[in-house]
Amino acid sequence: MAKWFFAVFLTFLSTTGCANSSLHERIKLLEQESGGRIGVAVLDTATQQLWDYRGSEPFPLMSTFKTLACAKLLFDSDKGKVDLQQEHRVKASNLLAWSPVTEQYTGKKLTLEKLCRASMVYSDNTAINLVLKSIGGPQEVTAFLRQNGDRSTRLDRIEPELNQALEGDLRDTTTPVAIVGTLRRLLYGRVLEKASRAKLKNWMLKNRVSDSLLRSILPADISIADRSGAGGNGSRAITAVIWRDRQKPLIIAVYLTQTRLTLAQRDKIIVDIGKEIFKEYRLPEEVSKE
Repeated sequence: MAKWFFAVFLTFLSTTGCANSSLHERIKLLEQESGGRIGVAVLDTATQQLWDYRGSEPFPLMSTFKTLACAKLLFDSDKGKVDLQQEHRVKASNLLAWSPVTEQYTGKKLTLEKLCRASMVYSDNTAINLVLKSIGGPQEVTAFLRQNGDRSTRLDRIEPELNQALEGDLRDTTTPVAIVGTLRRLLYGRVLEKASRAKLKNWMLKNRVSDSLLRSILPADISIADRSGAGGNGSRAITAVIWRDRQKPLIIAVYLTQTRLTLAQRDKIIVDIGKEIFKEYRLPEEVSKE
């Protein structure tokens, strides 16, 4: 009996290893196609198994940092350090490119909660800078991450400078493995109170700027909560939580940098990576709506 169990266990390990090796090779081919560098991490919360490709290498955060900044705001709210209903005036002098919500409120006030919603749902750059100011700046986001077990992710600048994504620059970077671990703690751990976890996840669920990425290849019965990013040096990224009802989620991070691709071409690379991940993990019955 013991020998039989051991043989089955070895078969399982061998099969899993082959599958992971196959996924690794498929991602490597996509990386070669992109002409840049790709980083991927997938955490299966049902088994706690983590798979990665260049998962410990640094990649530019871009707008995926907005989840972390808003989590810090919610954390401070949970601790009574800040009031989500506190209002901040939107000044014309502070308006940045891609501020679809705040540009409609120039000279008016928005609550911190509404500013975070604008940041998360519409990726509003002016809104997130106001949030960062309210929580003490980028360094406080980094300190919050260190306090909660993330030793790699760092935020050094505000919008739009943090999106430069210069090769070799460690400012405003994360690793795929680090950020999937952080997302697990923020959304499913005890860093935030239950209501704050739900709020953060709901903002990600309602994201309106990632439709061309993983959302484009998921069937209707699959839920996705995500946050994307784009930056200089041909960079693109997405962090996502994906699940079907009554199933534990996959937490995914995909980062792409050092390319000469157009935004549409970068989106296609992200989508192709998503297809390979979904095929490997058999999450959807279909991996394309085409």
